[in-house]
Amino acid sequence: MSAMPATQMQADPQQEALVWFSRLRQPGCDEAERQAFGRWCQAPSNAHAYAELEACWQQLQVPPARPRPRLLKVRRSYMGKLFAVVFLLLLGALACLYWPLMQRLASELATDVGERRSVRLADGSTLHLDSASAMNVDLRGRMRQLHLVQGQVSLEVVLDGRAMEIQVDDARIQVYGTRLMVARHADQDELVVLNGKALVIQGSDQRMVSAGERVTFTDARINPLQKVDAKTAQAWRTGHLLASDMPLGQVIERLARYQGRRVWLMDEQTAYRRVSGAFSLDRPGETLAALAAEQHLQLYGVLGQWLIVR
Repeated sequence: MSAMPATQMQADPQQEALVWFSRLRQPGCDEAERQAFGRWCQAPSNAHAYAELEACWQQLQVPPARPRPRLLKVRRSYMGKLFAVVFLLLLGALACLYWPLMQRLASELATDVGERRSVRLADGSTLHLDSASAMNVDLRGRMRQLHLVQGQVSLEVVLDGRAMEIQVDDARIQVYGTRLMVARHADQDELVVLNGKALVIQGSDQRMVSAGERVTFTDARINPLQKVDAKTAQAWRTGHLLASDMPLGQVIERLARYQGRRVWLMDEQTAYRRVSGAFSLDRPGETLAALAAEQHLQLYGVLGQWLIVR
Protein backbone atom coordinates (compact mmCIF):
# COMPACT_ATOMS: atom_id res chain seq x y z
CA MET A 1 0.00 0.00 0.00
CA SER A 2 1.23 3.54 -0.64
CA ALA A 3 0.67 6.40 1.79
CA MET A 4 -0.39 9.88 0.79
CA PRO A 5 2.00 12.69 1.86
CA ALA A 6 1.79 13.04 5.58
CA THR A 7 3.73 14.10 8.63
CA GLN A 8 5.93 11.27 9.89
CA MET A 9 5.84 10.24 13.53
CA GLN A 10 8.99 11.08 15.51
CA ALA A 11 9.74 8.31 17.98
CA ASP A 12 11.12 9.27 21.39
CA PRO A 13 14.40 7.35 22.07
CA GLN A 14 13.73 7.37 25.83
CA GLN A 15 10.27 5.84 25.38
CA GLU A 16 11.60 3.24 22.93
CA ALA A 17 14.44 2.47 25.38
CA LEU A 18 11.83 1.72 28.03
CA VAL A 19 10.10 -0.69 25.64
CA TRP A 20 13.38 -2.48 24.82
CA PHE A 21 14.35 -2.60 28.51
CA SER A 22 11.14 -4.52 29.25
CA ARG A 23 11.28 -6.78 26.15
CA LEU A 24 14.90 -7.90 26.76
CA ARG A 25 13.99 -9.11 30.23
CA GLN A 26 11.04 -11.23 29.09
CA PRO A 27 11.56 -15.05 29.29
CA GLY A 28 10.65 -15.41 25.59
CA CYS A 29 13.28 -12.96 24.32
CA ASP A 30 15.22 -14.74 21.54
CA GLU A 31 18.25 -14.06 19.36
CA ALA A 32 16.16 -12.30 16.70
CA GLU A 33 14.94 -9.81 19.31
CA ARG A 34 18.51 -9.16 20.48
CA GLN A 35 19.70 -8.61 16.91
CA ALA A 36 16.86 -6.14 16.35
CA PHE A 37 17.91 -4.40 19.55
CA GLY A 38 21.48 -4.21 18.28
CA ARG A 39 20.31 -2.54 15.06
CA TRP A 40 18.23 -0.09 17.07
CA CYS A 41 21.28 0.80 19.20
CA GLN A 42 23.27 1.78 16.11
CA ALA A 43 21.61 5.19 16.28
CA PRO A 44 23.66 7.26 18.81
CA SER A 45 20.56 8.85 20.34
CA ASN A 46 19.01 5.39 20.93
CA ALA A 47 22.19 3.98 22.45
CA HIS A 48 22.54 7.01 24.73
CA ALA A 49 18.91 6.75 25.92
CA TYR A 50 19.28 3.04 26.71
CA ALA A 51 22.60 3.60 28.53
CA GLU A 52 20.95 6.19 30.76
CA LEU A 53 18.10 3.80 31.59
CA GLU A 54 20.54 0.96 32.30
CA ALA A 55 22.60 3.23 34.55
CA CYS A 56 19.48 4.19 36.49
CA TRP A 57 18.65 0.49 36.96
CA GLN A 58 22.19 -0.29 38.14
CA GLN A 59 22.04 2.49 40.72
CA LEU A 60 18.92 0.93 42.20
CA GLN A 61 20.56 -2.47 42.59
CA VAL A 62 21.68 -3.34 46.12
CA PRO A 63 25.39 -4.43 46.30
CA PRO A 64 26.20 -7.76 47.97
CA ALA A 65 26.22 -7.31 51.71
CA ARG A 66 29.30 -8.03 53.82
CA PRO A 67 28.89 -10.20 56.91
CA ARG A 68 27.17 -7.94 59.41
CA PRO A 69 25.07 -8.38 62.50
CA ARG A 70 21.71 -9.98 61.82
CA LEU A 71 19.77 -6.74 62.41
CA LEU A 72 21.77 -4.93 59.72
CA LYS A 73 21.22 -7.77 57.25
CA VAL A 74 17.49 -7.67 57.81
CA ARG A 75 17.45 -3.88 57.41
CA ARG A 76 19.50 -3.98 54.21
CA SER A 77 17.34 -6.76 52.79
CA TYR A 78 14.22 -4.76 53.57
CA MET A 79 15.61 -1.63 51.89
CA GLY A 80 16.62 -3.62 48.82
CA LYS A 81 13.14 -5.06 48.46
CA LEU A 82 11.63 -1.62 49.01
CA PHE A 83 13.78 -0.12 46.24
CA ALA A 84 12.86 -3.00 43.91
CA VAL A 85 9.14 -2.57 44.60
CA VAL A 86 9.36 1.20 44.06
CA PHE A 87 11.22 0.70 40.78
CA LEU A 88 8.73 -1.90 39.54
CA LEU A 89 5.83 0.39 40.45
CA LEU A 90 7.50 3.25 38.61
CA LEU A 91 8.15 1.03 35.60
CA GLY A 92 4.53 -0.13 35.63
CA ALA A 93 3.26 3.44 35.87
CA LEU A 94 5.43 4.52 32.93
CA ALA A 95 4.30 1.53 30.88
CA CYS A 96 0.66 2.43 31.62
CA LEU A 97 1.19 6.08 30.67
CA TYR A 98 2.99 5.27 27.43
CA TRP A 99 0.95 2.19 26.47
CA PRO A 100 -1.04 4.10 23.79
CA LEU A 101 2.22 5.27 22.21
CA MET A 102 3.66 1.74 22.36
CA GLN A 103 0.53 0.44 20.62
CA ARG A 104 0.93 2.99 17.83
CA LEU A 105 4.62 2.19 17.38
CA ALA A 106 3.74 -1.50 17.03
CA SER A 107 0.89 -0.91 14.53
CA GLU A 108 1.15 -0.96 10.75
CA LEU A 109 -0.62 2.37 10.23
CA ALA A 110 -0.66 5.11 12.86
CA THR A 111 -0.87 8.86 13.45
CA ASP A 112 0.76 10.94 16.14
CA VAL A 113 -1.12 13.16 18.60
CA GLY A 114 -2.74 16.02 16.69
CA GLU A 115 -2.00 14.46 13.27
CA ARG A 116 -4.54 13.40 10.64
CA ARG A 117 -3.49 11.27 7.70
CA SER A 118 -4.97 9.57 4.63
CA VAL A 119 -3.63 6.26 3.27
CA ARG A 120 -4.54 4.48 0.04
CA LEU A 121 -4.59 0.72 0.60
CA ALA A 122 -3.38 -1.91 -1.85
CA ASP A 123 -6.97 -2.78 -2.89
CA GLY A 124 -7.70 0.85 -3.80
CA SER A 125 -9.66 1.65 -0.63
CA THR A 126 -8.78 4.84 1.26
CA LEU A 127 -8.29 5.06 5.01
CA HIS A 128 -8.46 8.40 6.85
CA LEU A 129 -6.92 8.26 10.34
CA ASP A 130 -7.73 10.75 13.09
CA SER A 131 -5.32 11.99 15.76
CA ALA A 132 -3.52 9.29 17.80
CA SER A 133 -5.07 6.44 15.83
CA ALA A 134 -3.61 3.05 14.93
CA MET A 135 -4.72 0.26 12.62
CA ASN A 136 -3.45 -3.03 11.25
CA VAL A 137 -4.45 -4.16 7.75
CA ASP A 138 -4.29 -7.59 6.08
CA LEU A 139 -5.54 -7.66 2.48
CA ARG A 140 -3.85 -10.88 1.37
CA GLY A 141 -6.65 -13.40 1.89
CA ARG A 142 -10.14 -13.89 0.52
CA MET A 143 -11.38 -11.91 3.53
CA ARG A 144 -9.92 -8.40 3.85
CA GLN A 145 -9.23 -7.91 7.56
CA LEU A 146 -8.68 -4.63 9.40
CA HIS A 147 -8.06 -4.14 13.13
CA LEU A 148 -8.68 -0.76 14.78
CA VAL A 149 -6.23 -0.65 17.70
CA GLN A 150 -7.05 2.85 18.94
CA GLY A 151 -8.50 6.18 17.82
CA GLN A 152 -10.89 6.85 14.93
CA VAL A 153 -10.87 6.09 11.20
CA SER A 154 -13.03 6.84 8.17
CA LEU A 155 -12.99 4.22 5.42
CA GLU A 156 -13.88 4.54 1.73
CA VAL A 157 -14.15 0.94 0.49
CA VAL A 158 -13.47 -0.22 -3.06
CA LEU A 159 -15.56 -3.30 -3.82
CA ASP A 160 -13.34 -5.97 -5.39
CA GLY A 161 -15.43 -9.10 -4.86
CA ARG A 162 -13.94 -9.93 -1.47
CA ALA A 163 -15.59 -9.49 1.92
CA MET A 164 -14.20 -7.04 4.48
CA GLU A 165 -14.23 -7.32 8.26
CA ILE A 166 -13.08 -4.80 10.89
CA GLN A 167 -12.12 -5.97 14.38
CA VAL A 168 -12.69 -3.54 17.26
CA ASP A 169 -11.58 -5.16 20.52
CA ASP A 170 -13.79 -8.29 20.78
CA ALA A 171 -16.41 -7.02 18.33
CA ARG A 172 -16.43 -7.69 14.56
CA ILE A 173 -17.90 -5.44 11.87
CA GLN A 174 -18.79 -7.03 8.54
CA VAL A 175 -18.78 -4.34 5.84
CA TYR A 176 -21.42 -4.33 3.08
CA GLY A 177 -21.08 -0.67 2.09
CA THR A 178 -18.53 1.75 0.73
CA ARG A 179 -18.30 4.51 3.37
CA LEU A 180 -18.22 4.14 7.13
CA MET A 181 -16.47 5.39 10.27
CA VAL A 182 -15.28 3.42 13.28
CA ALA A 183 -14.05 4.89 16.58
CA ARG A 184 -12.80 3.71 19.95
CA HIS A 185 -13.67 5.96 22.87
CA ALA A 186 -12.89 5.70 26.57
CA ASP A 187 -16.18 4.04 27.57
CA GLN A 188 -17.52 2.58 24.31
CA ASP A 189 -16.84 1.95 20.63
CA GLU A 190 -18.80 3.47 17.73
CA LEU A 191 -19.79 2.66 14.15
CA VAL A 192 -21.27 5.20 11.72
CA VAL A 193 -22.44 4.03 8.28
CA LEU A 194 -22.54 6.71 5.58
CA ASN A 195 -23.21 4.49 2.56
CA GLY A 196 -24.44 0.89 2.35
CA LYS A 197 -24.70 -1.32 5.43
CA ALA A 198 -22.53 -2.97 8.09
CA LEU A 199 -23.21 -5.74 10.61
CA VAL A 200 -21.86 -5.43 14.17
CA ILE A 201 -21.28 -8.77 15.95
CA GLN A 202 -20.54 -8.80 19.68
CA GLY A 203 -20.66 -12.29 21.15
CA SER A 204 -24.13 -13.70 20.53
CA ASP A 205 -25.59 -10.25 19.82
CA GLN A 206 -25.58 -8.56 16.41
CA ARG A 207 -27.03 -5.42 14.81
CA MET A 208 -27.37 -4.37 11.16
CA VAL A 209 -26.58 -0.67 10.65
CA SER A 210 -27.78 1.15 7.51
CA ALA A 211 -26.66 4.39 5.87
CA GLY A 212 -27.35 7.45 8.05
CA GLU A 213 -27.26 5.42 11.28
CA ARG A 214 -24.79 5.02 14.12
CA VAL A 215 -24.46 2.50 16.90
CA THR A 216 -22.30 2.31 20.01
CA PHE A 217 -21.23 -0.92 21.66
CA THR A 218 -19.23 -2.22 24.61
CA ASP A 219 -17.91 -5.61 25.69
CA ALA A 220 -21.31 -6.33 27.25
CA ARG A 221 -23.89 -5.11 24.70
CA ILE A 222 -24.79 -3.36 21.46
CA ASN A 223 -26.84 -0.23 22.07
CA PRO A 224 -29.93 0.84 20.04
CA LEU A 225 -29.44 2.45 16.62
CA GLN A 226 -29.47 6.24 16.28
CA LYS A 227 -29.83 8.58 13.31
CA VAL A 228 -26.72 10.56 12.42
CA ASP A 229 -25.95 13.62 10.31
CA ALA A 230 -23.16 12.88 7.81
CA LYS A 231 -21.72 16.42 7.97
CA THR A 232 -21.51 16.30 11.76
CA ALA A 233 -19.98 12.83 11.79
CA GLN A 234 -17.22 13.73 9.32
CA ALA A 235 -16.40 17.20 10.70
CA TRP A 236 -13.23 15.90 12.41
CA ARG A 237 -11.61 15.41 8.99
CA THR A 238 -11.53 19.23 8.62
CA GLY A 239 -10.41 19.82 12.21
CA HIS A 240 -13.79 20.45 13.82
CA LEU A 241 -16.00 18.76 16.38
CA LEU A 242 -19.68 19.57 15.82
CA ALA A 243 -21.68 18.78 18.94
CA SER A 244 -25.46 18.72 19.03
CA ASP A 245 -26.77 17.96 22.52
CA MET A 246 -23.64 15.85 23.14
CA PRO A 247 -22.57 14.75 26.66
CA LEU A 248 -19.94 17.16 27.99
CA GLY A 249 -17.67 14.26 29.00
CA GLN A 250 -17.46 13.09 25.37
CA VAL A 251 -16.61 16.58 24.12
CA ILE A 252 -13.82 16.97 26.71
CA GLU A 253 -12.47 13.49 25.97
CA ARG A 254 -12.24 14.11 22.22
CA LEU A 255 -10.57 17.50 22.67
CA ALA A 256 -8.13 16.05 25.20
CA ARG A 257 -7.26 13.23 22.80
CA TYR A 258 -5.88 15.84 20.42
CA GLN A 259 -3.41 16.73 23.20
CA GLY A 260 -2.55 13.11 23.93
CA ARG A 261 -4.26 13.24 27.32
CA ARG A 262 -6.69 10.99 29.14
CA VAL A 263 -9.50 12.60 31.13
CA TRP A 264 -10.41 12.12 34.78
CA LEU A 265 -13.70 13.80 35.73
CA MET A 266 -13.89 14.44 39.49
CA ASP A 267 -17.67 14.95 39.35
CA GLU A 268 -19.34 12.12 37.43
CA GLN A 269 -22.51 14.19 36.90
CA THR A 270 -20.47 16.69 34.87
CA ALA A 271 -19.98 14.09 32.15
CA TYR A 272 -23.74 13.95 31.48
CA ARG A 273 -24.30 17.66 30.90
CA ARG A 274 -25.46 18.33 27.36
CA VAL A 275 -23.65 20.86 25.18
CA SER A 276 -23.90 22.04 21.58
CA GLY A 277 -21.51 24.00 19.40
CA ALA A 278 -18.54 23.89 17.04
CA PHE A 279 -15.18 23.16 18.65
CA SER A 280 -11.73 23.42 17.05
CA LEU A 281 -9.67 20.23 17.12
CA ASP A 282 -6.63 22.02 15.74
CA ARG A 283 -6.48 24.31 18.81
CA PRO A 284 -7.56 21.87 21.54
CA GLY A 285 -5.86 23.72 24.41
CA GLU A 286 -7.62 27.02 23.71
CA THR A 287 -10.90 25.25 23.01
CA LEU A 288 -10.77 23.28 26.27
CA ALA A 289 -9.95 26.41 28.27
CA ALA A 290 -12.90 28.30 26.75
CA LEU A 291 -15.24 25.35 27.32
CA ALA A 292 -14.11 24.98 30.95
CA ALA A 293 -14.74 28.68 31.59
CA GLU A 294 -18.20 28.47 30.03
CA GLN A 295 -19.09 25.39 32.09
CA HIS A 296 -17.45 26.72 35.31
CA LEU A 297 -14.91 23.90 35.42
CA GLN A 298 -11.26 23.81 36.45
CA LEU A 299 -8.62 21.91 34.46
CA TYR A 300 -5.40 20.43 35.88
CA GLY A 301 -2.74 18.80 33.70
CA VAL A 302 -0.67 15.95 35.22
CA LEU A 303 2.64 14.88 33.66
CA GLY A 304 1.37 15.88 30.24
CA GLN A 305 -0.66 12.65 30.18
CA TRP A 306 -3.74 13.27 32.33
CA LEU A 307 -6.34 16.03 32.40
CA ILE A 308 -8.19 16.31 35.70
CA VAL A 309 -11.54 18.14 35.44
CA ARG A 310 -13.37 19.41 38.51
